[in-house]
Amino acid sequence: MGVLVTLGALQTATAADPVDQVRQLVGTTWYTVSILGQRVGYAYRAASVENGPDGRPALRVVQKMHSLLMLKGMDESLSVQSEATSTYNADLTPIELVINNNEFGRPRKVQARVQGDTIEVVSNSGGAETRETVPKPDDFGTDLQLVLDILAGKARVGYRIEFTTYDPDLGKQDRHVMTVTEKIELQDGREAYVVCSKSSRLPVEIKSVIAADGELMSFSTPSLMQLTVQKASEAEALRTAAPLVLSSEIAADRQIEDARRLDMLKVRLSATTGSTGQMVPATRRQQVQAENGTTVVTVNRHSSVCTGALLPVTDARFASYLSPSQMAQLDDPEVVSKARQIVGEETDARAAAHKIVMWVHDNLQKVKSEPRLVSGREVLQQMSGDCTEHAVLAATLAGAVGIPCKMVAGLAYARGAFYYHAWVELYVGEWVEMDPAWGEPAVDAGHIRLAAGRADMEALANMALTVGKHLGSLKVQILDLRLGQPNAGGPPQGATEE
Repeated sequence: MGVLVTLGALQTATAADPVDQVRQLVGTTWYTVSILGQRVGYAYRAASVENGPDGRPALRVVQKMHSLLMLKGMDESLSVQSEATSTYNADLTPIELVINNNEFGRPRKVQARVQGDTIEVVSNSGGAETRETVPKPDDFGTDLQLVLDILAGKARVGYRIEFTTYDPDLGKQDRHVMTVTEKIELQDGREAYVVCSKSSRLPVEIKSVIAADGELMSFSTPSLMQLTVQKASEAEALRTAAPLVLSSEIAADRQIEDARRLDMLKVRLSATTGSTGQMVPATRRQQVQAENGTTVVTVNRHSSVCTGALLPVTDARFASYLSPSQMAQLDDPEVVSKARQIVGEETDARAAAHKIVMWVHDNLQKVKSEPRLVSGREVLQQMSGDCTEHAVLAATLAGAVGIPCKMVAGLAYARGAFYYHAWVELYVGEWVEMDPAWGEPAVDAGHIRLAAGRADMEALANMALTVGKHLGSLKVQILDLRLGQPNAGGPPQGATEE
């Protein structure tokens, strides 16, 4: 539930003393979870008052969400579970956040604990533990403050609060702005406030409805698959839900006989869920034009403009793309050893990048779909995955030998359809997009880029949000194309491209 960890935790509280308020913040509230108008699961929030580390009362809020998804072509549904436990001291200052996620069978735990002027973070993902200490922001806070202001009668249309928090999922500080946009009356006669929440790091807006007594009635992300969490009875929330069937495939309106020969492709993107404006970035390979809520994109095959660079790339401009992260462990001994083995004595960045991309293509076992987010080190250990794992491993190995790396998410054409796909962009004297899943040292014009960023959790979250905005509603119309010489590689026969 992201930033809305504590909204709805408060029942009626009138005392000014935070300690007295803490004693009243108890109870459990249930919610239904819907995506694209279909109920897919449930959520609940349970607040209790316990003894804190200092012996004073502490507020503990547990918020859990469970949903079911199914990928087209699979026989079994996939479970996505997230649980966030927030602890506040008697002054309602946050002191600890513990996140336990289980995404498609892959557990991940993050614990962030305030220690004086710092926040101690311990993450465990895929059996690997990482620790870091980050400074506590001067305006460190949570959305709990807005609920307290609503209870105190301070809320009005236009009222806003700003605060900085630490997001364990992203591994970074994040600034939030929450604004009261409307005052409404609920069906039961209570007054309520519509609140708009924005993050400085993630391109998604959360709309919540909070009753005047502090109870969270609902929250939603209209621009992201219409995710809606709505208050309900426990029985209704737990009623059997059907999994949401997702497909990575978007049927094309015409066939391209040999897409790997595409030198130029011009398409129109539209969506049944709204405008596709700002969905596609303009790049050196892509020209973008908005037309009446649709987007016309002209994509060209990459053409080189420089000779190359030597390894390792040490230019300070690319330092952020050579920094280890939870997703790409560039300094892991096993990763470094394998990367050096693949590259050998090669010192030319472009040639080394080609070796890495083709090694990943030739050696990683291809699976139809691997919905779990797996790190580069884990991929190297399991040696299997779909296009995302191919991209993560290629980016990790490239970074380990000093090649700046990015992850890219977008659409790619193969055998009569466009597929949501992942590839990489490596700096080899110039930025070049390469596809390790399909074995392309330079992607063809059938690759439409939607988002890109360094191989870390924040960039991947932004990429997922960009792709997810129109998942299930996007349409692609081919307007024009030009074929050239065959490109190396291509999608494996019988494999799904997502």
